[in-house]
Amino acid sequence: MGTCQLKSRWPVAAALFLALGVCHFARALTDAGPAYKKVVVADGIYQYQLPDVDDIEVNGNSIAIETDHDILVFDTNVLPSAAQLVLADLRQGSNKPVRYVVNSHWHPDHWDGNELYAREFPDLEIIASATTRRLMENTMHVYIKTLDFESRDANKQLERALKSGKSADGKALGEQDREEIRADLRAERNFLTEYQGLHPVLPTLTFGDTLTLFHGGREFRLLQLPGHTAGDTVLYLPGEKIVLVGDLLVYPVPYLASAHPTAWIASLKTLSQLDADTFIPGHGPVLHDRDYLNLVADSLQSVVDQVHAALLKGMSLTETQKFVNLDAIKLKFTHDDPQLNAEFDGNFAPIVRQAYDEATEELELYQ
Repeated sequence: MGTCQLKSRWPVAAALFLALGVCHFARALTDAGPAYKKVVVADGIYQYQLPDVDDIEVNGNSIAIETDHDILVFDTNVLPSAAQLVLADLRQGSNKPVRYVVNSHWHPDHWDGNELYAREFPDLEIIASATTRRLMENTMHVYIKTLDFESRDANKQLERALKSGKSADGKALGEQDREEIRADLRAERNFLTEYQGLHPVLPTLTFGDTLTLFHGGREFRLLQLPGHTAGDTVLYLPGEKIVLVGDLLVYPVPYLASAHPTAWIASLKTLSQLDADTFIPGHGPVLHDRDYLNLVADSLQSVVDQVHAALLKGMSLTETQKFVNLDAIKLKFTHDDPQLNAEFDGNFAPIVRQAYDEATEELELYQ
């Protein structure tokens, strides 16, 4: 994805588009064709990192695990066309069918590729926590409205820049800047066209707290560890000492805009206690130690502690947001990189409100 390491979501989209001409991402649907990065994590275990479509529609990691008989895929990307890239690569290396899919949580960049696998493999079982399946069912027909809203706002900024010949900060656009903006707009149109034609495929097998599958010479332990969402699933491979953690870890800056802070801290503590030395995040590269996990856990705890201190002083949400000091935390994630600073402000800072909501059961609605 070039020199940029941003992993953007809706809250930060507008901020990123203000930096027109500074950072443009590799796209899964560009005129130049698709691209992805494949990492061999261990024997028969592959991580696929696909480029984001643009600054709004991101692509979660997909991980394939071969067994003696078949393949399990953990998370299936944001579109069937993205999942097709993974499947095409798997077919080049093996004629084994995909027997299982596991969805880590309900955000569409981790499960909308289910449609492709279900079509290609009629005997497929799709596994998720019962909570995640319920959230998928509740959101799958309305999520497009959020995408439409965010895309319209972002596209207006892009079109305004093309018309004026200037970015939001007043800098003149060069021809390369203009072409990158046009490519963004094309990618956005292509994405929404495919997304609107989706036929979402829900999990066929759900579980509560844990599910263990002994299959094809491997042991798969599924654990429901909420935090990023209410129903996050991680996949622990005890024989290989590998954990697939979904968006409980997003690198290099966590995405916390719709979090459950206390549960998240507890889930990260559980992860840290597993006998594992490799952690595969929902976005970003494979992690070979607990350093980043511990950083996220400590940062969440710091925010929760500061919010509780503010509440003891009788502060409102607005006062609490001013009171909580994120500067030291921010520096540990961004190292003062301007682009990562922007992502932190959009994707991490909302945790203050989430912690306040959780501690007061949304008392701010009445303030």
